[in-house]
Amino acid sequence: MTSEDAPPSEPPDQQPVSTRVRQLAEALGPTTLATALLVYFGYVATRARYDYFGVPVDMTGRSNQGLILDGMEVVFVPATMIFLGVLALVAVHALVLWLLSRDAQDAASSVGTFLAYGFVLVGVLLIGRALIGIFVQGSETSVVIGATPLALAFGPAAMAYGVWIYGRQRGRPLLSQRLARNGVMCVLALGVAGLFWASTQLAWAYGTGRGEEDALDLADRPEVVVDTKEPLNGLPTGVTVSRLGTAGESAREYSHRYRGFRLLLASGGRLFLVTPQWRLGRDQTVVLPYGDDIRVQLMPQP
Repeated sequence: MTSEDAPPSEPPDQQPVSTRVRQLAEALGPTTLATALLVYFGYVATRARYDYFGVPVDMTGRSNQGLILDGMEVVFVPATMIFLGVLALVAVHALVLWLLSRDAQDAASSVGTFLAYGFVLVGVLLIGRALIGIFVQGSETSVVIGATPLALAFGPAAMAYGVWIYGRQRGRPLLSQRLARNGVMCVLALGVAGLFWASTQLAWAYGTGRGEEDALDLADRPEVVVDTKEPLNGLPTGVTVSRLGTAGESAREYSHRYRGFRLLLASGGRLFLVTPQWRLGRDQTVVLPYGDDIRVQLMPQP
C-alpha cells in the first residue's frame, strides 16, 4: 500500500478521549506528576501540622525533600480510596451491563430506563450538593472534610453515565459525537478537580491530627536546656530560669539557663520550642535563632 492509499490521519479534534488523556499524561510525565503531588500534599499536611502550634509553614524553612517525605505519609489513604473506588465502579459497570443484557432480551422490561433515570437523578442531586457546598457553606469547607468535593467528582459522572445508559437502551446515542466527547472531557475535569480537592482536605486533616498527637506526646520528648547570653522575655508556662555562676569562661559567656522546653522542630536555622503543658489557645511557641548566642543541651526523659 502506497502513501496515497494510506488512510488519512485522524484530525486532533476527532481523537478519542482516551487518546487525549494518554497524550496529556505523556506530556506531563508520571514521575514529574507524582513528585509534584507529593510536594503539594506534604506542604498542606506540614502547614496544618505546625499551624496547630501557631507556626507558619514558610517560617519552618522545610525543604522539598522534607515535604516529599511528609507527602508520602499522606498519600497512602487517598490512593487506597481511589483504587477501591475504581474497583467499585468496575463492579457497578459490570452489574449494569448484565442488567441491560437481560433487559434487551425482555421487550417489556424497563430496567434500563429505570437505571438511566436513577443515575441522572443521583447525579443532579450530587451536583446540587456540590453547588451548595461551594456557594452557600463558605470558603471554610476547603479545610474541612465533607461531601462537597466528592459530590463534585461523582455527580457529573453519574449524570453522564445515566445519559449513556439511556442511549444504549434506545439503540442510538442521545448526544452527537462531538457533544458527547466534550461532555466526557468536562466530566473528567470535574472528577479530577473533586478528587484533588478531597485529597487536599484529607491532607489538611492528617496534618492537624499530627499536630494534636505532637501536643499529647510533648512530655515524652527530650528536655531542651537553653543557655543564653541575654535574658528571654515572655516565658511560657512550665519554663524555669536560673543564673549561671561566675566560675569559668563558658559560664561568664552564657549567664542565663532555661529548663522545661521541648523541641517541636529544628529547621531553617531556628529552634521551635514548646513546653510539656502546651495547650492550644493558651500557650505560645518560642522561636530561637540557632547561633553562637545560645547553647543547647538535650536531656532524655526516663
